[in-house]
Amino acid sequence: MCDGGTVRPGPTQSCDHPVRQSGTVYALAGHMHLLGRSIKVELDPGTPQARTLLDVPNYNFDNQAVQPLASPVAVRAGDMLRVTCTHDAGLRALLPALRGTPPRYVVWGDGTSDEMCLGLVIWSVD
Repeated sequence: MCDGGTVRPGPTQSCDHPVRQSGTVYALAGHMHLLGRSIKVELDPGTPQARTLLDVPNYNFDNQAVQPLASPVAVRAGDMLRVTCTHDAGLRALLPALRGTPPRYVVWGDGTSDEMCLGLVIWSVD
């Protein structure tokens, strides 16, 4: 879904997604697997209107609750949402579920030993 499927190796990945219809954002959640360290969702990054909608600097796989915004945020068609995730492969040696698994290139996948970077947005269309 991002960058035409081009993979850029590294611990931090981002994905920009254009807003297709105007609406209102009410809450967000981040989803990664066991190697997730942090996740952030921004609206219109790099512009004067830039706003962080979700910032989880210490991601916890066991606490992926939806986080309501203090006030709903209006979005317009053409706005940009960016999700940024940081993963730490070093956690493999510390987590019982992954300890002892052979080193490998970690890719997107449904399994807990794979990874994801999802920014979930709860919103309504105008």
